[in-house]
Amino acid sequence: MSEDISNNPNASKDGLKSHERRLSSSDLAASYDRRDGKDLRKERTPIAFPERRRIEERRRKEPLRRPFRIPIFIKLATLFTLVILLVISAISYSMLKKQKEQFIEQLMDLGQSMIRIVADNAPDKLLGEEDLALFGLVNDIAETEQIVYADIIDGQGMVRAHSRINEAGKPYVPLKKTHIVEKEDGLIISRIVDEEEERLFFEAPITFQNLRVGEVHITISQKDLQENIRESTNSVLVLTGIILCLGVLLCLGLSAYFSSPIRKLGEMTKALGMGRFDHRVRINRNDEFGDLGSSFNRMAEDLEIKEKIKDSFGQYVTPEVVDMILNNPEMTNGSIIEATVLFVDIRGFTTLSEGKPPGLIVDLLNEYFTRVTEVVNKNKGHINKFAGDEAVAVFGAPLPHPHHALNAVKAALGIQQEMEKLNREKSMEDISLEAGVGINSGEMVAGSIGSEEKREYTVIGDSVNVSSRLTSLAKGGEILMSRQTYELIGKDKVMVEPQGEVSVKGRKEVVGVFRVLGLKEEQNGRTQ
Repeated sequence: MSEDISNNPNASKDGLKSHERRLSSSDLAASYDRRDGKDLRKERTPIAFPERRRIEERRRKEPLRRPFRIPIFIKLATLFTLVILLVISAISYSMLKKQKEQFIEQLMDLGQSMIRIVADNAPDKLLGEEDLALFGLVNDIAETEQIVYADIIDGQGMVRAHSRINEAGKPYVPLKKTHIVEKEDGLIISRIVDEEEERLFFEAPITFQNLRVGEVHITISQKDLQENIRESTNSVLVLTGIILCLGVLLCLGLSAYFSSPIRKLGEMTKALGMGRFDHRVRINRNDEFGDLGSSFNRMAEDLEIKEKIKDSFGQYVTPEVVDMILNNPEMTNGSIIEATVLFVDIRGFTTLSEGKPPGLIVDLLNEYFTRVTEVVNKNKGHINKFAGDEAVAVFGAPLPHPHHALNAVKAALGIQQEMEKLNREKSMEDISLEAGVGINSGEMVAGSIGSEEKREYTVIGDSVNVSSRLTSLAKGGEILMSRQTYELIGKDKVMVEPQGEVSVKGRKEVVGVFRVLGLKEEQNGRTQ
């Protein structure tokens, strides 16, 4: 096959057609052994193409699960509960604060009214030393429930009248730990804080003809105020608890209502990510979630059809070309690129095929091409075509790669290793395959060529022809590459043996040829 390609540019196509004619014409004749009439046909196993294997692995692969996961309905319920609690707390705090301010304002109004009454009625009685009248005045004031005590002080600082009669006649001792709240027109309102309770302390001057003759003091308890605030707080807390319980139940219901379709859509997304395009989501709701579920189902149907087409189409062209055609058909119109082409051809395949059943030959070719395809795909290349027992691989197209030349050499070494493995496995069947590999890099035209009925993505140009000629020169188990490929890789990455300058058919310039011996190892022991 390699000699035909080197001597005739059309030999590849002619050889492929003649090989196909031999197989098709001998299918019926070779189906039965003429000597004993035994049926030699075998059930053919479909080739496990890399794209199909990737899909199956993706379908089997489960997504990674995080160690700790909180369902969304719990998050929504918690969020709604916190919002309800925050709103109720803000409203309750505002109400209680306003209520307390109103109560204090009422007590201050009461205290001011009482102390002004005493201050207005006390001057004559104080100057006339009518102690009994003064006692009656403060005693009447002290009968009010909120008033703790009231007293009248003369100009010498003696208590002339006190609601607690045993305090009368004693020197007045000013109170400590008072905090002035308000001061207006001689009236001073202070807050007294002791261990028992808070009190309001009112003091006002007693004047006669603008002369200060004494003072009047009134102390009002805030005990009732605090009790009212406490009762109001308890009522608010009970009401808050009831509303919070109802709110939590409502939040759980709403969270489940919203999270259920989200969970189903999440399961649908996981299924699509794992390649299970037959999965459908059922959201029987006449709202946006229902519309979203229907859209997901339509998308899954389209993806299922597309994946089936891609899976079937991928058996004839490489997955990269399929993706490129499906995503951007205009990319296949044709462009000049720099890439590396690898030709691999079995030596003496015609002699090997002689006298063997066609089914055995086809199975052997399928196994050989499967291994070649796996190695090429592993090294970021793609199989461009099969021609008889020859395979053409391209590196750097249709998807560009900066190390396409090195990847091609790695693939060539891998192919030769796979050939050795295959020979060991077929040693009992008296089958031994040897392949020659040719590699060249350079500019070439990549695009889709053919007719309206049949098109093929391929690469053409002088660089492709040089790679084919090098394959013709390569012996069994040998890898030849051009100087251009060697220079792209670099002498520090590959071990070679120079083969000199070779003149190839159809080309005026000679080609520097190197035989690949292997890859050089880095200092850390790994192959580059």
